[in-house]
Amino acid sequence: MTVPDDQRDPGLQPERTLLSWQRTLILLVAVGLLFLRGPLIPGSGAVPEAPLPVRAAVMGAVLVVAGGIALHLRRRWRRSGNGVPGAGRTPRNVGSPWTMVVLCAVVLALCAVQAATVL
Repeated sequence: MTVPDDQRDPGLQPERTLLSWQRTLILLVAVGLLFLRGPLIPGSGAVPEAPLPVRAAVMGAVLVVAGGIALHLRRRWRRSGNGVPGAGRTPRNVGSPWTMVVLCAVVLALCAVQAATVL
């Protein structure tokens, strides 16, 4: 089923993309906070944990990267006229390709640090 052009909202897709990026960044920070917290059962030696300075450094890096990506997305969104046709130059994607590469690298680094502390 196709929607006629006069009923279609071309600003809707960029808005959904922006919201999905925001949810992804919120979850990245939430996972970083869980890593910073340490073990779920304090004092249990079943799973080794990273020292607090390592956990704090990883959380700081996660916050810096998430903040940088959020700032980049917000700037591109505003530059596009908030997705309203004719209000600005709408980019092909709300996020640049490098944002996905950086996000994947941070997630892989977080996984590597966690695996190194467990092994």
